[in-house]
Amino acid sequence: KDDVINTAYYCYGSSKELKEQGVISKEGGFIGIGKTAKLSEDFNKEYFTKIDIRVTKEIDLASDEVKLITSHPSDSYKIEGEEGAKKLMIYKSESFWSSSKYLVIEVK
Repeated sequence: KDDVINTAYYCYGSSKELKEQGVISKEGGFIGIGKTAKLSEDFNKEYFTKIDIRVTKEIDLASDEVKLITSHPSDSYKIEGEEGAKKLMIYKSESFWSSSKYLVIEVK
């Protein structure tokens, strides 16, 4: 039971990769401008990496530009690191995963 409660999933990739994998969809905007990415309703769960939120406190991203697609409280994490070696550091795990057990990160 504890394992199920403390299980979460994450994935990252370019906008193109995430769309091709069926993870995100782009909505809104006008004539293709100003569209925002969001988690697809019927997203590809096979593309995600399974983690234990009690153990995983950082995720290596190896990218200069990083954007969280899924919603997580901004005071629960920080994006840190040198150029080209960014990491997502999760400081308040319970808070971070409270809104969603799925994390989608767009990298460039």
